[in-house]
Amino acid sequence: MDFGVVITAHNCARFIEDSVKSVFEQTLKPKEVVVVDDHSTDKTFETLQRLKEKYPTLRVERNERNLERCASRNRGAELLTAEWVCFLDCDDLWLPDYLERTKARLTAGKFEASFGLPALFVNPEGLPIRKKKKPKEPFEALLYGGRVGYPSGSCFRRETFLRLGGYKERYLMREDWEIFLRFHTEGFGIAFIPLHGYAIREHSNRTSRGNRRFLEATLRVVEDYLPKTPKGYREYMLHHAAVQCFRFGDKRCGFKYLRELLKGDWKKVLTFKGVWEILKRLPK
Repeated sequence: MDFGVVITAHNCARFIEDSVKSVFEQTLKPKEVVVVDDHSTDKTFETLQRLKEKYPTLRVERNERNLERCASRNRGAELLTAEWVCFLDCDDLWLPDYLERTKARLTAGKFEASFGLPALFVNPEGLPIRKKKKPKEPFEALLYGGRVGYPSGSCFRRETFLRLGGYKERYLMREDWEIFLRFHTEGFGIAFIPLHGYAIREHSNRTSRGNRRFLEATLRVVEDYLPKTPKGYREYMLHHAAVQCFRFGDKRCGFKYLRELLKGDWKKVLTFKGVWEILKRLPK
């Protein structure tokens, strides 16, 4: 079992060196590392050229135009030869044992993908802000509830990833959630690591912050996958849809999904925490 790493970068000069360094400092060394620069207009590409001197095996590819992250990740996966492809966003960090822990989990069963929630969140300087709590819900509840999908915690058997079409442009902004729904719907095993060895960097330029495209992509995923959602998990997806609608100030949309939720086994999701998730996002 070997691993290839794809880092996608767009205007990430401030953080890219830390991300690359975190990959090359893994206790389990990857077979290959590719950075796809998505036509950055800052000093990202120049920084990567300098990093190639420090890390001679680093491969850097540059898109001739901005293709967005789905196409960039897919291109990176196509360039690899390793059995497994793992993704890392250019502003996030892997802890030193990330690949080692991933391999240990994957060898424990028959899996075509792995996913783990981040162990911690850091500020722009890389200092810890908060730690993630270990979830109590089963993986399927997290998956259908929209809580699965950080690319930096995602690995796939490369052949299966490419055969299923990789990340889909149709779901851009939620493509990282949709791909795991697709794997699960197709019957492929997903190894889950509740708290994995990586850090999400919080900063003002993270693309999902306040971007209404995030809501539009969420509703597109819900529209396509709600009919395929197994009985017992529809409520999790409906709750997630309602929460996101209210988050972006769309009351009509929010109440639509909330009414649909109340037709089913709503008690499993409208716990104190579930109700608070909605209430704190209601427009004042």
